[in-house]
Amino acid sequence: MGDVAQPAPAATIILLREARVSPEVLMIQRSVKSEFLPDLYVFPGGRVDPSDHDLADRTGGFSAARAVAMATTVDPELALGFFVAAIRETYEEAGILLARRRGESHLIDEMMTKRLGKHRLAVQDGSMSFRDVLEGEDLELAPDLLAVHAHWITPKVVPHRYDTLFFAAATPRGQLAAHDGFESTSHVWIRPEEALEQATAGERQMVFPTKCNLETLCGHADVDAAVAASSARPVVPIHPRVEPRDGKPMIVIPEEAAYPTSAEPLPKRLPTGS
Repeated sequence: MGDVAQPAPAATIILLREARVSPEVLMIQRSVKSEFLPDLYVFPGGRVDPSDHDLADRTGGFSAARAVAMATTVDPELALGFFVAAIRETYEEAGILLARRRGESHLIDEMMTKRLGKHRLAVQDGSMSFRDVLEGEDLELAPDLLAVHAHWITPKVVPHRYDTLFFAAATPRGQLAAHDGFESTSHVWIRPEEALEQATAGERQMVFPTKCNLETLCGHADVDAAVAASSARPVVPIHPRVEPRDGKPMIVIPEEAAYPTSAEPLPKRLPTGS
């Protein structure tokens, strides 16, 4: 047996918006060339970069201490970086940016978001820094709008492992999602209930953590209620394990994680990305 890969810190945002019946969530389809979860529907997110920890001066007064108080299951020295990474990755993959002009209370609008969109691929490939984008428009991030929703750690049997914080947030009014055509090749706004139905029918491919988190978003009357429910969730580090049940291998998570479903049959093909 080879060495077990160490999980890389990562962050993702469950973006919600109001819809006719009940809130919808944003899901992106990852490229078939992606290293991790190729061709699957996920929430926008990705790795925490070292530079994310250096943007404390661009978080609008949201302090490292506040990040630690909210994200109690991660290394305190790294906590703020998870919030920054979640916002940056959502900008890169979905074109939505939770940010304000320095000194203002309202979030940036659709016009500015479109203007900033031209920099997304440059930030992804490293030819431009996220700090450059923020400083160019004198922007501050809005991590105060994020609710910590869950903490999942990829099982040891998977080669590409991530230590991921899931956040939930309301989508800024007027901003429109746009997949980047590189890491994400499609996107959809969809009610959690409908997404789960499509996953069960095999119409959209999703992994167990995605489906579990979708379950927690069902039944809310509006976005504020959904985000408030995320803030109230018990957050524990979830280490999925494989164990036999009724003669079948199952992926199992702890009951204290408070998900409606705590076990699912092990898929025939693990999401290795290879």
